[in-house]
Amino acid sequence: MTHDLLFEIGAEELPAAAIPPALAQLERGVREGLESLRIAHGGLRTFGTPRRLAVQVSGVAVRQSDLDEEAMGPAVRVAFDDRGGPTRALTGFCAGRGVDVSAVRRIATPKGEYVAVTVHHAGRPAADVVPKMLAAVAARLTFPQVMRWMNDDTRFARPVRWLVALLGPDVLDVEAFGLRAGRESRGHRFLAPGVVKLRNASDYEAKLEQAFVIADPARRAARILKQVAARAAEIAGTARADDELLEINNFLVEWPTAVRGSFDEKYRALPGEVTLTALREHQRFFAVGRSGTGESALMPNFIAVRNGDDRGTDIIRKGFEDVLVARLEDALFYWTTDLKKPPAEQVEALSHVVWMEGLGSLREKAQRLEALGEWVARRLAPETVKAVRRAALLCKTDLLSEMIGSGKEYADLQGVIGAYYAAAAGESREACDAIRWHYHPRSASDQLPGSDAGAMLSLADKLDHVAGAFVAGKVPSGSEDPYGVRRAANGVVRILIEQRRNLDLRDASMESTRLLFAANLDLARAEIMKRLGDFWHGRVEAALDERGVAYDSRDAAIGARVILDAAPRPRPGWIDPCDALARARALGNFRSDGRFEPLVVLFKRVSNILTKNTEPLSAPLDRARLSESVESALADALDQARAASEPLWQARDYERIIPALLEMEHPIHAFFDGVMVNAENRDLRLNRLRLLSEVRELFLRGWDLSRVVVEGEKT
Repeated sequence: MTHDLLFEIGAEELPAAAIPPALAQLERGVREGLESLRIAHGGLRTFGTPRRLAVQVSGVAVRQSDLDEEAMGPAVRVAFDDRGGPTRALTGFCAGRGVDVSAVRRIATPKGEYVAVTVHHAGRPAADVVPKMLAAVAARLTFPQVMRWMNDDTRFARPVRWLVALLGPDVLDVEAFGLRAGRESRGHRFLAPGVVKLRNASDYEAKLEQAFVIADPARRAARILKQVAARAAEIAGTARADDELLEINNFLVEWPTAVRGSFDEKYRALPGEVTLTALREHQRFFAVGRSGTGESALMPNFIAVRNGDDRGTDIIRKGFEDVLVARLEDALFYWTTDLKKPPAEQVEALSHVVWMEGLGSLREKAQRLEALGEWVARRLAPETVKAVRRAALLCKTDLLSEMIGSGKEYADLQGVIGAYYAAAAGESREACDAIRWHYHPRSASDQLPGSDAGAMLSLADKLDHVAGAFVAGKVPSGSEDPYGVRRAANGVVRILIEQRRNLDLRDASMESTRLLFAANLDLARAEIMKRLGDFWHGRVEAALDERGVAYDSRDAAIGARVILDAAPRPRPGWIDPCDALARARALGNFRSDGRFEPLVVLFKRVSNILTKNTEPLSAPLDRARLSESVESALADALDQARAASEPLWQARDYERIIPALLEMEHPIHAFFDGVMVNAENRDLRLNRLRLLSEVRELFLRGWDLSRVVVEGEKT
């Protein structure tokens, strides 16, 4: 026999953002709880509104399933005495399991003969065991912020006011939050403020709807979307699509009704982003665009969602409009005031604003950004140098504006507002775009800069931020990162990887710290550079992990010694994130080739020999000393591999480089078979080691294959 199970936690209005994760926790907790209790059940549904969290489970068995448990007892030699009678060890074991000694049987194990018994656990009624589980699940729900409203340590997002727990028609004896569960829920706070008496767990959704509560979030969301679209269509408009805003509104109401409002045309003089911020962030209103003209063509209208029916709509609309106009009026004042002060006239005022303690003012930062932005642009997008330098000088001036500085509600528009002010002052479009984009990306999901100049300035800003934090001793530790250093670094890596831009972070960090330190390379700078190197390695490792690169392919690529700027010999580099990803993926793609593992084993043999060597190998290879034919053959193969791979290295065509290097495989094998590397003659030995070193260096230009794990090796 089965029944539906219902558990509802009724509370004061919960924060909208807290409800979806709480429902996920509730569903998982009840599902796992029923399974641990051996109670069969069907599907689970969760219901959530500002005043309730609920879960309904169909087809719940009224009893636990029986369980036969095998219990191992003491060894036979301990369980029985010399005459074959039970010892105290055996009788105690049986008593603890609730079985008679006669139920014991002997079993053979690798450790000898032991006694065992089958213990039968009869299932208990679900009504006896489920209440405690539900109470425990409720107590374990977590929230970003909690409240205390009782004289004990009970905590929840908001004070809990009622509990419902039903198994079919029967109330379950659940006690939590100082309350005992019953069968009485609550209707809409204003439209049906009384209790809603539930006769059966299956009545829940229908009974609440009769009391003006749509408990199913999916049905509420569909109702909101339909009504918002209808209100916009009445004025030949289209509501701006916004899934996040839809979810927020969905969990702010129990009986949604869309209301259309309007505002004065004069506010359309504001940038669209300002209007959208006032509508969306402050009031949770949907913006409306004119149908067929795109979402950017905003109409002087909005759609709000009220928690109620259509009674008193005119009064509600007037209230919505009045609150919105107050916001827009402030924004219009900020806008008109700021336009009187062009960004260029605000640059010197940045001297009075501290950027980061110990690192001077925003004016000094702007000066560094001019130099660092030009340095980055000359390497990645030379045509943007002029725009980047100009934007670097102006990009922080909007922090002094009324819109950003005084209008705290518009602070998230920094950069965007600066671009509008720069455009109004006649700055070039390229410089304005760079200002607009230079904060992007601000998070892992944020949009990347939409212009080359914006990407250059964003890189410079973030590189300076990271270097500055290390210089000032504000390095992130553990999970703590109050200055957003990791976020800035992740932004650099994302731009370089996702926009396929090649930049070595060692060179970038050298330039960044040069602008923060005196010209001499003192010990403090050397230590900071070392720490910066470790930090950037960690950020790039994480980026490659996120993109599905195997850990040893990642380590092999990051451990390479790259050639940059056509340097005559490989030199230890830090990391070019885009290049490291390309090399790691090329190596990963080659792993299925039958030649891969032999190549790795061969490289490791070369590497191990060189690692054990303690003598200097700085002198060049002396080809006149290559007396054995296998030595000369390997040197020739090395020359051929260099010649074949050089244009591929320059083109970063890593997929074709590995096969080119494989041409040395047989000469290397022949070399090991034909000569003794560690010959007694020192000059001969060192020359052979130099030959192997040059072979290894050619591989190390792209990959340190000693970090690759092949089958049979310990990780």
